[in-house]
Amino acid sequence: MQKVLKFILISLMSLTLLAGCVEKNVLEQLGIVTAYGFDKANGNDMLQSTTVLFQFNPDITDASQIIYSEGHTFRELKKNANKKSGYKIVSGQLRTILYGPELAREGIFPYIDTLERDAAISDMVYIAVSNQPTQHVLSATNYEQSPNIGTYIQQLIETAIEDERLNSNTLHEFTRAFFTIGQDPLVPIIKNHNDKAQLTGLAIFQDDRYVDELPLDDIFYVLLMTKQLKAGKVELNFPIESFLNYMEDYEKPDSDQVFVVLEKISNKTDVKITDIENLKYRVDINLEGRLVELTERIDLSNREAVDLLEKTINKEIETKIEELIEKSKEANADFYGFGKEYKSKKEGKNITKEQWRDMFQDIDVQVNVSTNIRSYGIIE
Repeated sequence: MQKVLKFILISLMSLTLLAGCVEKNVLEQLGIVTAYGFDKANGNDMLQSTTVLFQFNPDITDASQIIYSEGHTFRELKKNANKKSGYKIVSGQLRTILYGPELAREGIFPYIDTLERDAAISDMVYIAVSNQPTQHVLSATNYEQSPNIGTYIQQLIETAIEDERLNSNTLHEFTRAFFTIGQDPLVPIIKNHNDKAQLTGLAIFQDDRYVDELPLDDIFYVLLMTKQLKAGKVELNFPIESFLNYMEDYEKPDSDQVFVVLEKISNKTDVKITDIENLKYRVDINLEGRLVELTERIDLSNREAVDLLEKTINKEIETKIEELIEKSKEANADFYGFGKEYKSKKEGKNITKEQWRDMFQDIDVQVNVSTNIRSYGIIE
């Protein structure tokens, strides 16, 4: 019994000593970072940061605060930001890192690498860029019911990812793509429009440099090739002429184009290299979706009309994917990841990023799409 009491006493003393070594942080005294924005400072080689803070303090009416600071390094930026706040700035709730246009075009990996070395920053934070200074984006005051602009941008990105309107691009995913031969990142572009942050496109990165961009709607054709969709959505349009025989005589088209919306799209995509020496690829995509909108009254009770519609959709998607492959070759940025497939099949030979960039220009990709329309919804 005496030994047990002695053990308990020693344990309690150890816990007391350990507790004394832990740095105490009072929540109400902290400025909790939810977003960082990084830009090049005007007229010099320094960086400028925009730090979005949130304070858990019932005595203040505005719990959100934005601090601007300059410095040569992230540590210096953070130190200078602390000089401008009565709260201790901590990064444990950081959710988004936004890079301005100049930094993004020069290359962001030096700043990514610095953040990855900070144990307080999760590798699940989102990476985004803007074609405006980040201080302009993060100064938007219309952020709906969110507590601050940093939290709002996080929700904006997460909702789009969940709805399959955006690819996920966390700090971890960006770094992995950066180090992978034959894979380049796609990063969301965010801008301030009418005092509200909005997703406006996708930045094409070559390694860590922003070199070109895609419209946000094109993400469907990227995800179709790189991910198994469950709730994809796409709007297509094509000439009505081919469908005139499947319309009633009294139905006169309102336009020379017909618009089609497919939702609840699921897919099975197979990308394989068929001729490794001549860099020939074959992409087979089987997709199913629900037709929810059709802007002309085509008789879908006629199987021939449905077959024609499916074949037309196939051709439209094939053409769009082929256009994006050409776009990626023009930017020399392999966001589809054809290089990974080549590297996995090319046995006994390692290639460098530079070698793949030269080879990438010569790839030949055949795309085959097969669509199955499961059900029909609204016909306008």
